[in-house]
Amino acid sequence: MGSIESSVHAGSFQHTLSVGSADSSQIRESVSLKTRTLRLAKGEKQQRIPAWLRYSRTWAVVATVLTIVIASVWRFVLDDEEERQFFRDSVQEIADRYAQDIKRQGVTSLSSLQALAAMIKFDDSNFTVHNFDGIAGSLIKAYKGISNLQLAPFGTVRYIHPLVDAKMDNRGALGHALLLDPGRREGALNTIRSGSIQVVGPVTLLQGGVAIIGRYSIFTRFAPKFLPAESFTKAGVTYHSNCSTPETQLLNCYFPGPLESDGVPTHFWGFATVLTLTSDLVAPVELQRLQEGAHRIGGLSQFDYQLSAEVPHASLADVNGVFAHSFRAGPGWIPEDPVTAYVDLPHFGIKWVLKVEPVDGWPRMSASFWFHLCVFLPLTGLLGLGMGVCIISDIRRKALQVEKLEEYKKDVISSDIIMSVSNVDLLQFPMCLMSVDHFMNLRRLISHETARDLNKLCFVDDSKRLAHLRDEEGILFFSHQWAGFFHPDEENVQYNTMVATCDELKQKQARFQWIWVDYFSIPQAAVVQQQHAINSLLAYASHCSIFVAVAPTCEHSDLASELNVHTYSVRAWCRLEQLGYLMASVHEHTPSAYLNTGQGLTPLWGAEGVVTEATSLDVMGGNFTCCARHHPDGEKCDKQRIVGVMLGIFWQLLQIRRDCPPDATRSIELLHLIEGNLQHYFPSTTTYSTDGGNQNEN
Repeated sequence: MGSIESSVHAGSFQHTLSVGSADSSQIRESVSLKTRTLRLAKGEKQQRIPAWLRYSRTWAVVATVLTIVIASVWRFVLDDEEERQFFRDSVQEIADRYAQDIKRQGVTSLSSLQALAAMIKFDDSNFTVHNFDGIAGSLIKAYKGISNLQLAPFGTVRYIHPLVDAKMDNRGALGHALLLDPGRREGALNTIRSGSIQVVGPVTLLQGGVAIIGRYSIFTRFAPKFLPAESFTKAGVTYHSNCSTPETQLLNCYFPGPLESDGVPTHFWGFATVLTLTSDLVAPVELQRLQEGAHRIGGLSQFDYQLSAEVPHASLADVNGVFAHSFRAGPGWIPEDPVTAYVDLPHFGIKWVLKVEPVDGWPRMSASFWFHLCVFLPLTGLLGLGMGVCIISDIRRKALQVEKLEEYKKDVISSDIIMSVSNVDLLQFPMCLMSVDHFMNLRRLISHETARDLNKLCFVDDSKRLAHLRDEEGILFFSHQWAGFFHPDEENVQYNTMVATCDELKQKQARFQWIWVDYFSIPQAAVVQQQHAINSLLAYASHCSIFVAVAPTCEHSDLASELNVHTYSVRAWCRLEQLGYLMASVHEHTPSAYLNTGQGLTPLWGAEGVVTEATSLDVMGGNFTCCARHHPDGEKCDKQRIVGVMLGIFWQLLQIRRDCPPDATRSIELLHLIEGNLQHYFPSTTTYSTDGGNQNEN
């Protein structure tokens, strides 16, 4: 105001001087009039624009408040979207776990055919056929998820167990000649030609229900060269096998199989068939827990689910391939936005789709969204405390979300630990042994699949029988390092040392008739079975009577580097095998464990040994080939694959200390080593790098 008034006075004074004839009183009057006129004009402007709006600080505060409000609203929107995405990801993870459980159960149920076929293959007295009901009942109980097992000698169904139960009456299937029925002949021939399990379904059965049917052709040296003549009547038409002449015999009734390991030919014996109702298949998985509220994620606890075939069989076309579903999610159910998990078994031709969605649908927004938004806007401009409260509420809400996620992770980890401990002594995969005579005549190490196809392996899945073999016949466990990425012993250096070891042990009057070597005792091609075998390493080692570490000096075929006893001692897999046997022999004063570097047998542990119990315990600190190769093509790190075994070993040591037997001194010493540096021997996380240079932590 002072500057404006000064300019007015100056203007009046200049105007007065220009008149020249005015006196001092006129000058004062003129200045006073102009000043009142300007003040009046400014007063009118002040009435149109409030004074507080003229301050720059006001607009700065308004701009700040608007920015905070807009930013907060935007933050709320993003948080809400993240929270809903978190809910969805958690449901997706649950659906994936159920899909994996269904996949495992499918593989387990179908693998019962191979067990049944293996019995018949070596049965020269028809014991399996004569005792089929008891054997089939045991397999159904052991493998679970099976409705019935069938045998079809020469292609005609003769044996079914159970023949009649509360769900199905299978008597109509007896006498069904699969090779004569025009509707089944081509499928039966395909099964014979393939030599693998052929799966049909899910398909609607004539006797009711939806089922999956798996069929496996059996070849044995005890089967006749040609199928016998048979006839089959269907719908009033009788079909006969045309085997009356040598030419027709070869064309219609001659199905040779692979040669046995001793060169004896095999011929078609018949089919083994597993039929499992889809309700029986998914029963062990307990899908109904989804709708029963067993899983709580945020405010979601009940979920609709639907399991269907991606490409349904014609008999299920009217129900869109759906064969398992929750109460509300029948064939006509149209989910709005489900999460989808796949049960994919390509080698069986199976691809199913599991859809899961909350019963009341996905939340459109979190419960707190509108409350925060509506309360926050009016309080932001009036009181800064309101803003603080809203921000604190937002932080608290996020913290609760993180806490729930951490609790969920802890539950998953606890579940993994419980599973590892419960499976520590369980044979998840049969112990595959080779007789000493077969081993000595191999000339080189062969893979599990080759040894299996050559019938050189003995599959033992019963702990009592393993204990009998160990105590009465003896089992020799060979531990060695791989001298190549794809074959463990290209130059036969380690195999020759193993053979020399057998000869030396025989000279020492050591008793052993069976041999375990990882390359032919653990599946190399089937990843699922391989992991089951790895999970059983502790059980394998505990059933061995002699442990020999083979570490001759040789060259790695892919790295062109020298392998010797030092490289063996730092190999993680070798340490795990040592630790497994060490755990089985902790009560023995002098375990039967040796080292052979090509110079004869020496003790593995103790004063004369070159490997200490401390180095055997340090499995996670050992060298992994997968880490040296930087996990090409996203290959899973072996450290993750042995976590279950390591947890089982730790649990066994704790159990020994709890029970405190009189011969537990060595176990207590191992526990002292572990507890002195727990993170070193049993790290809570592991870090590995990929071929792309990325660092990953688990």
